[in-house]
Amino acid sequence: MTIRIFLDLDKLHFVVSGLRHRARLARVPNPGDSVTMLCGLVNIVEYTTSAEQSVTTCWTCDLHYRRSLGFTIPSTHPGLKAGVASSRKRPYATHSKVSPSSGEQ
Repeated sequence: MTIRIFLDLDKLHFVVSGLRHRARLARVPNPGDSVTMLCGLVNIVEYTTSAEQSVTTCWTCDLHYRRSLGFTIPSTHPGLKAGVASSRKRPYATHSKVSPSSGEQ
């Protein structure tokens, strides 16, 4: 008998330098795939069994996620602060032919 692990793509979070990001995924990414987070940050997937001790939310990803679902955004949302740098302004890196965040095959 085999066991299947169901991964809800909407619940996967990517941690980069202590920040928990979100991405729109068409499939579970393989190690080595590049993934574009909602804030625009592009990084390579690596799976690990160890967790970072201190993880905080990327408020820019959170803001884009909430907007995409049609949630009302309170004026106090940290992603709306003018002083918060948005990594959305970073240039996009070149993607591999199979990009889990774009759904291209």
